[in-house]
Amino acid sequence: MAYDLDSTSFQALLSALRPRGSDSAGAYEQLRVALIRFFRWNNCGPAEELADLAIDRLAGKLREDARMIADPARFALGIARLVAQEHRIRQVRQSRALSEYASANHDSPEEENEQRLAALEDCLSLLAPSNRYILERYYTGDAGERIRNRRQLAAELGLDRNALRNRALRLRRQLEDCIDKRLHDKNPRDRSAQNNTIS
Repeated sequence: MAYDLDSTSFQALLSALRPRGSDSAGAYEQLRVALIRFFRWNNCGPAEELADLAIDRLAGKLREDARMIADPARFALGIARLVAQEHRIRQVRQSRALSEYASANHDSPEEENEQRLAALEDCLSLLAPSNRYILERYYTGDAGERIRNRRQLAAELGLDRNALRNRALRLRRQLEDCIDKRLHDKNPRDRSAQNNTIS
């Protein structure tokens, strides 16, 4: 997912990254590659999106007061560590939310809940990373946190809240259809019963 910088922040970033005798575009690309490598080494994905987020935050800090940041590349690494920590916390919360979704929406035995959770994880893995990101951000957290997440997500995607809600609902329907299909395919007795009923 792209994090679009406004022109003022982007110029502040390029100016700060321009060492003597070198071009700022090259320094920007070098920083981005280093951040992507950092997130990959720390098993934080999607690394490219997290690197863009770290650069976006760096640009915002530079726009506020570039004089406070003597070494932008080192400062960016500090930001990246915070972004990685936030990402890990978000992953834990998302995992809990997905587990709660699998059990709360279906009153079924424990074994069936485990099958549903496995199907949920399988179907999530089939989604494009950007769509999975939308779903996880949209449905994660308590009521207050969800409101903040959705507001931030709408801003990131350049959507109003209604358009974001429609996209999230459409993705959720696709996910639920995938889960139902996988559970149905794994249960030959139900499939046989349905065939008998139809015939």
